[in-house]
Amino acid sequence: MDSKQALAKNIRDNIYELGKTQSEYAKEIGIPITTLQYAISGKGSVSLNTLDKIAYGAGIDPWELIRPS
Repeated sequence: MDSKQALAKNIRDNIYELGKTQSEYAKEIGIPITTLQYAISGKGSVSLNTLDKIAYGAGIDPWELIRPS
């Protein structure tokens, strides 16, 4: 599993664990829903700034998002 796929899976898992919709999650962490959907797709790369926003919005360290489970 590469880091893009790990990121996608870890974000999906975090959203599920929090019981939120993608829209709610994106709004709470301060990124556009389209950016979140792009990260969840596992097809593209996100910037380090976006990775930081997702991680800190979820209350975890950025490395935890790209680490395979």
